[in-house]
Amino acid sequence: MTWESEEKEIAPRAEVFAIGMGECGSNLVGAYLKKSAERALPPRIRGYLLMNTDRADVQKVRTLYDIPKSHTLLYGESDTGVGGKFSDGYNYIHQSKDIILDQLTQLGYEGVSGFVIFSSLGGGTGCGGTPALIEVLKHRFEVMEQRRIFIYVIGVLPFKNQSSEAVNTVWAITKLLRNQLQDIGPDLIVLLSNRAMLKRILSWRSGVIEDFLSKELDIDVGDMGDIERLVPSTLEEESAMMKQQEQTFIDLVNPLALEVTDYMLSPGVVESGKRVFPTTDLADYSHKLDPIIVPCLYTDVGFIPSAGNIQKQFERIVSHTVNECSYTEIGKDPRAESVYYVFSAPSELARPEFDMHLKAGLQKYVLPGAAITPCFVQFTDQEKGSGDVTPEKKQASLLVLLGLPKIPELKDILFEANQLIKLHTGPSPIKREWFRRSKGTTKEALEKALADLKELFGYYIMSEPTEETSSGEST
Repeated sequence: MTWESEEKEIAPRAEVFAIGMGECGSNLVGAYLKKSAERALPPRIRGYLLMNTDRADVQKVRTLYDIPKSHTLLYGESDTGVGGKFSDGYNYIHQSKDIILDQLTQLGYEGVSGFVIFSSLGGGTGCGGTPALIEVLKHRFEVMEQRRIFIYVIGVLPFKNQSSEAVNTVWAITKLLRNQLQDIGPDLIVLLSNRAMLKRILSWRSGVIEDFLSKELDIDVGDMGDIERLVPSTLEEESAMMKQQEQTFIDLVNPLALEVTDYMLSPGVVESGKRVFPTTDLADYSHKLDPIIVPCLYTDVGFIPSAGNIQKQFERIVSHTVNECSYTEIGKDPRAESVYYVFSAPSELARPEFDMHLKAGLQKYVLPGAAITPCFVQFTDQEKGSGDVTPEKKQASLLVLLGLPKIPELKDILFEANQLIKLHTGPSPIKREWFRRSKGTTKEALEKALADLKELFGYYIMSEPTEETSSGEST
């Protein structure tokens, strides 16, 4: 049986709603809108809402990205933020669920097939609020309406040497995974890294980006270490120079997060001159992949079937995609436990018979027995003006989603969190009280979260980071 005979008619536009949680999530969506010539989100995203507990941050987002007031929401008991206390971020969502759902209703979220939530995993508002918001949305749709929806979390990992944010990240990921076991969590957690995305965009457009950074920040960008040292260590940095640096990196990096989301959602978007083998919907990724994934996206694939040796060409394409185009550092041996790939190109290039070559190229990056799920998106040639397939979409691209790969940055985060927990361990009640005051939870709860995450990535997580990951390089 061929894929053509199995193909189903694509449903008429299953749409999702985007939510930016906290400062990081709001900047992700806002930066994409600012970059977009039509100030539009990817085609499948019907609408968006930017949420925060800090009035100043809400106003900054409105001004910086020209966001209408109706697309922002200030919520919570205080309008000065949660200060990294994720328990407040969590509780404020449940306390404000009625106003949140009311504003979403006004923006037309009824009837969507799912949600994409953009958030930092290290801050307080996003880290704590994301699992709570998913609980509210799941109850609204799946309990009250008896209708299944799919929720993806696009979570950004903190930079190195931010121990307090490392603890938040461990708690957030573990909370999301525990909720998933109870069907009140996300269907998929997509991990992104500011560091990896910054390195990637610098390697792509080195000349243009060097000129931009040199002009904006008056720095030499030849050394990645020097660049990372310029990134603000905390959101509380008040100097004008720090704010300028922070915004410069946001403008460079954040549009990439929406770009990879666009490519993830696009196979299910109905367009004339487009065929998908097999047809995909929002459920496919979560059904075929492990709960935590790292995306790799190669958007301008150089592939020439007439040049011969197709298998070698695909091996190089896959190698470049995984090694050079990942959105989080995964090293040369990611050992993924599941893979989903989407190869998009004109019909003469995106051919299902190439599946064996792509799978052969992916074998070196997965563990034995790992499932590799294919998807081919064909764009047919059309007369100018006869269809809505743009020249950009007719270029070849390869999206690889790696389920539960090795993530050296996560290894570093676990180590930093463990060190902070050890620092506040001992008989002194004053020391032990730090976790309740700072995070709103107990040391024991954080130790349990740390153990859960170590167990999930236990095949390579050790007690300490390696020398390579300590210096910022992946193993």
